Amino acid sequence: MITRQSAGDDDFLIHVSVQSIDHLHAFLVDRLAVRKEIVTFRSDIIYRHLRDPVLEPLPAP
Repeated sequence: MITRQSAGDDDFLIHVSVQSIDHLHAFLVDRLAVRKEIVTFRSDIIYRHLRDPVLEPLPAP
């Protein structure tokens, strides 16, 4: 997630798919952080995306 230091929500949202955490780090540091338009950024990592839209009920207490 890329943000500018300003009041309000994030200015940009970039979805990337990478081979590893090391590749993500390299992208963020080597490609993104060097741009003058980027003041700060935040990354959120999704390790697994579940595509099953049906949720199982919670067990009874």
